[in-house]
Amino acid sequence: HSTKRRADLESERVECMWVEVKHSSSKATLVGYVYRNPAATYAWFDDFVHMMDKVNECNSNIVLLGDFNIDLFKSQPAWESTISLFGLHQLIRHATRITQRSATLLDHIYTNNEQMVSDVHVSDICISDHCPIICTWSCKLPKRLAKGHTTIQYRTFKHFNQDDFLRDLSSAPFANVLEVSDPSTALVAWYEAFLPVIEKHAPLRRKRVKHPTLPQWLSPDIITAMKTRNKLKKEKKFEDYKRQRNKVTNLVRAAKKAYFEKLINHNKDTSSLWRAMNEITHKSRNKSVSCEIKGSPNSFNEHFLSVSESILKSADNSFCEVYEISPLLEQFCQDRLSSTDSFTVPPIAVHEVGMYISHLKNKKSMGPDNVSSYLLKLALPYVVESLTYVYNLCIQQNTFPPALKAAKVIPLPKAKDLSDPNDFRPISLLSILTKPLERHIHRHLTQFIEDRNLFHSFQSGFRQRHSCHTALIRVCDTWLAAINQAQLTGAVFLDLKKAFDLVDHTILLQKLTIYLQNPSAVSLLKSFLHNRTQSVFLNGNYSTEGVVKCGVPQGSVLGPLLFNIFINDLPLHITNSKVVCDLFADDNSIHSCGTDVESIQCCLQESLNDVSKWCHQNRMVIHPGKTKSMVVAARQKHQLKPLMLKLTLGTDIVEQVREHRVLGVTLDEELKWQSHIDNVCKQLARNLFLLGQLKPYVSTDCRKMFFKAHILAHINYASTVWSSASEVHIKKTKLSSQTGSKANVT
Repeated sequence: HSTKRRADLESERVECMWVEVKHSSSKATLVGYVYRNPAATYAWFDDFVHMMDKVNECNSNIVLLGDFNIDLFKSQPAWESTISLFGLHQLIRHATRITQRSATLLDHIYTNNEQMVSDVHVSDICISDHCPIICTWSCKLPKRLAKGHTTIQYRTFKHFNQDDFLRDLSSAPFANVLEVSDPSTALVAWYEAFLPVIEKHAPLRRKRVKHPTLPQWLSPDIITAMKTRNKLKKEKKFEDYKRQRNKVTNLVRAAKKAYFEKLINHNKDTSSLWRAMNEITHKSRNKSVSCEIKGSPNSFNEHFLSVSESILKSADNSFCEVYEISPLLEQFCQDRLSSTDSFTVPPIAVHEVGMYISHLKNKKSMGPDNVSSYLLKLALPYVVESLTYVYNLCIQQNTFPPALKAAKVIPLPKAKDLSDPNDFRPISLLSILTKPLERHIHRHLTQFIEDRNLFHSFQSGFRQRHSCHTALIRVCDTWLAAINQAQLTGAVFLDLKKAFDLVDHTILLQKLTIYLQNPSAVSLLKSFLHNRTQSVFLNGNYSTEGVVKCGVPQGSVLGPLLFNIFINDLPLHITNSKVVCDLFADDNSIHSCGTDVESIQCCLQESLNDVSKWCHQNRMVIHPGKTKSMVVAARQKHQLKPLMLKLTLGTDIVEQVREHRVLGVTLDEELKWQSHIDNVCKQLARNLFLLGQLKPYVSTDCRKMFFKAHILAHINYASTVWSSASEVHIKKTKLSSQTGSKANVT
């Protein structure tokens, strides 16, 4: 307004001229001029409240600033209470009008989100009697964020130069690590030498994306070409636009073809291929893939840490407070160990560390220290000596540094409900640096146990030359032999609740003392198990660290081996010699053969009681609802009379089923394999359809490779077990595979 217009307004004693809020989809703009005099204070407050009510309707971040002519160095209760109504905070703390007689704070900056403001200051350079007030707003959140954007963290290689990276590594102070005698301090010194270099060349960045991951085929060149195409269309240069549009189409087709061929050549599972296909065909567009998960990281972390304790409390079991080593386990180890046998972790050599690191997968996710396997492998010649020194300190002093025991937990949904933490699976990511040391211990510990035959003969999980296939062959051969001898077989398929998470550290260490016969090695594994921490990473934020009190570390190399040792003595406690116990990690079963159901039931019930007693002593919990029983016999015996088992687990009745899925194969009570073959055919139909969908994107050779990896593999899996099925059932798989190969490959 001109000076004349301003004078006219003041002469008319207008306290408030007008207030208006212009709201659009992208921003909210406040337009208003306020005139006031001391007599109109309360009227002005009313108009200000009316104005702020309209601003709050936009439901966005607010920055309110200007010359308010209210000195905040003095008490202003009316104004302060008005500001607090809208959740605003004043950021200026220094005087903004300074004279020879006074210093007042008349110019203010208010915001409802202090985290958005990265810098606030008052400049002493001014052209009036008021000093300028300045604030830096760190980012501008688009309104679309509320509709599904999320934040991802990644290392950017945009300006990465390998030669410069290696040159800086060569001058990094890794020699400081060799001067430290404490493993934890040495590892900290190693991080101090390594992390600044990777932060310089491949810094961590955060960005907001509508989807957590963009399509893998969408390259920067395609994005640039798309922007050029859109610009030409906006400028109405239609001839150039058509040429650019065709160029983008050809780039997209070539990128999609290369992307799918890469997935197939790297033997990706069909789930990955389906996700990629849905992205291309836009079938997942209407699904809120990037919906923000409800709940805070702290609430998820507390839930994951308390799951084990909750299961133990709800088990209605008065567990033994003090574990005593079973005489059966002591006798088992004495029969296989001599007085001179003792497990010792030997020092690790430089070439071994190099081998372990070079064998790491490049796609391995970063742990809490944000060190990627790609950068570690690239830096191997410069870091291998210092890392070997740190690992040998750990072995010598029987200590695992805290940095190697911290876990970053990513909650992945198992169901559509994103509000219940029970419907999430915690994925634990450990530091890449812990892998070489764990693999070294794992290799020597496995060799010690296998050489002395310390694993139970029916222990098949996580062992070389033992697989799902060999375990199924052994079980099915036993059952088929019983059928050939006109006998019945009663089987119970046990289900242990959260078996890996319930492992009690004290009990495991006492068992290790018997197996290893070396206090130093047990101390090293004790340090590995105790005082482990985890924090949940959710929606771009970390929770506070929590201590893991029980369970073998998820995501670790040693975890499965330690679980095998923990559960290895379970078959020793089954006293009935007619009952066989098969172990495959936490998929365990017991079975017994006989001529009548009553004797089998008696044997199985006795063994179930033994298993329950073992669980009671070892603080494990059987899931009665998921534990099933089955009677395997020839078809004629099932037709003569119902073969029923009446087994109980405490007060719960064990459900008897006619078929049960074991290690990927559906076993039925007559071993006819009809249900398993039907399931295989369903899987074949699904994958054959996907093969047809891939036809426009991949070559014939890649389609043949897909057929062998994802269709023929389903037919071949455990085929020696179920190949005894009738020709009518076997023919189904032949027809499916032949039809698919002719239609989609040839």
